[in-house]
Amino acid sequence: MAFRLVFDDAAMNLMAEKLPGHPIYADPDGDLYAPGIVDILGDEGISDRWLPGNDHTKQLVLGMEACRDVLFYLNQFMDSRTRKRAMNRMAVPICTLMDIVVRLLTITNNEKSRTVRESSWPSSDRDTYLTVARRLKKMKNYKSIRRVRNKLAAHLDADVFVERTLQLKPDDVLAPLGDCVVLLTLSINYPSEWFCWIRPVGILEDRKHLAVETMYSYPLCVRWITDLEGHVKDFDSMIFAADPRHELQEPIMETVASYNNMVKAVKSELPPIYTIPTKDLPKGGQGEGE
Repeated sequence: MAFRLVFDDAAMNLMAEKLPGHPIYADPDGDLYAPGIVDILGDEGISDRWLPGNDHTKQLVLGMEACRDVLFYLNQFMDSRTRKRAMNRMAVPICTLMDIVVRLLTITNNEKSRTVRESSWPSSDRDTYLTVARRLKKMKNYKSIRRVRNKLAAHLDADVFVERTLQLKPDDVLAPLGDCVVLLTLSINYPSEWFCWIRPVGILEDRKHLAVETMYSYPLCVRWITDLEGHVKDFDSMIFAADPRHELQEPIMETVASYNNMVKAVKSELPPIYTIPTKDLPKGGQGEGE
């Protein structure tokens, strides 16, 4: 089943001809169409949920999955008896998060992205973004968690029996986690058309064509008819759809709340992450305005 669309000149002409004035439908129940986002670690077989269609969207979906993996170890972290093992295990998704967020920073390091941030983000969000992004790109303060990830968490290296320095402190885990979730949260705030989604609906009765849906700009979902290689052959329908980014936000914001709880549990001096309106931010905390 094709997970992509190939737009040639004929497809563009077809779109220009059929889209204007075409009726737009809602979900049969009258709600916004919401097939959900693919669960790459939990779904079996080929998913019929939204798949990310460009690099920006892919990195955010991967970041959401890494947040879920962090949350998987939350209860063990909160229990002082299992905290050390939990911190070692959390090194894997947190290092993954760092790599994903650095990739997102690279993707949005251009004039167009800077213009959007300058024109539509609150000044405190812009300042937070720049400060945290610079810190994360250096990664000099996060060597400990990377070493534990490589030696103890993702692998069990025999050298650990003679190395006495592979001991994580809570801040070694919480500092990069906090930076990553701040930047992930802010990276969702770009315009909806920056996020591309695609969904394979199924093969048609003739066994020669597929129905494939795309969402390039909230709230419109478009269903296309393609050949088996993904070349557009016809336009089918338009549907009002929910923004998949809302589903992205849930585990990310849950990770923000969990970060704050972990900071409090270990009496860390790391600042909490606020998600209240920017104008109401207390002094001294990391912030991301609503």
